[in-house]
Amino acid sequence: MHHHSVAQKNRLHRTFVGALDLLDTLGREPDRWEEECLSYALGAMACDLYSVAEVELEAFARPIAQRPPLDAVLLNARPQRFTKEMLRHGLDYVLNKGEGPAADLAVPAAVAAGQFELALSSSSNMRSAT
Repeated sequence: MHHHSVAQKNRLHRTFVGALDLLDTLGREPDRWEEECLSYALGAMACDLYSVAEVELEAFARPIAQRPPLDAVLLNARPQRFTKEMLRHGLDYVLNKGEGPAADLAVPAAVAAGQFELALSSSSNMRSAT
């Protein structure tokens, strides 16, 4: 098992918050690509897989023209599942390991329904460097 430094974890947490802050500055919710990257990064951080989180956060920052066209087409056909607010609550939960205000939140129905789909597709959705 690879141990990640506190500095690496803190940097990735700041990068995640920075991504959400960027969306705030742009005045919009994440598009499906960004949402997918952020939700996978959040899940990876929750599982202490910070190397995976780093890959997903790098994919988030990829300009639209550099995103794989097929991935964008497939993702855009799916409904949005996570808002910035939900992602912020998720990060709060990860940072507090289940303690604090985020621990009292119920799992939204859309997330619960999508968990099965995520489990099936997670191994095939790792971002490739293209």
